[in-house]
Amino acid sequence: MPKAPRIDSAFFGSLLVDGRKYNNDLVVSWNGDVKDRPSSHDFTGAEMDGMLMSDPDVIVVGTGHSGMLKVAHDVDVSARLKGIELVVKSTPLAIQEYNKFARLGKKVVAVLHSTC
Repeated sequence: MPKAPRIDSAFFGSLLVDGRKYNNDLVVSWNGDVKDRPSSHDFTGAEMDGMLMSDPDVIVVGTGHSGMLKVAHDVDVSARLKGIELVVKSTPLAIQEYNKFARLGKKVVAVLHSTC
C-alpha cells in the first residue's frame, strides 16, 4: 500500500504537506496524491464522487479556520450508503484526524479549505 502523505500544519491561506507549502485548498489522499482543490465554500456530492475512485474508508473534511466550508446533505447520505466514514471539522482539527487515520493504515482522503 502506498504511504499516505503527512499533513504537517495549516496556517490561514496555506497548508504544509510532507514539508511542502501549498497556498490553496487541497485534496490529500492515502494513495500519495496531493491535488489542488478549487477554492469554494461548498463540498458537494459531485465533488465527493470524484474521490470514490481511490476507494476511501474515511473522508475527512476541513471546513477552514472559521468553519465556512459547508458540506452538502447529499455527501452525508452518500457516505453512509457507501460505508464511508465522514468526519467534518475545522481544518486544524481535520488535519489531526487525517494523520490519525493514516497512521492506522486507513484509506483516508482529506478535503481541506485553507482559509476561512
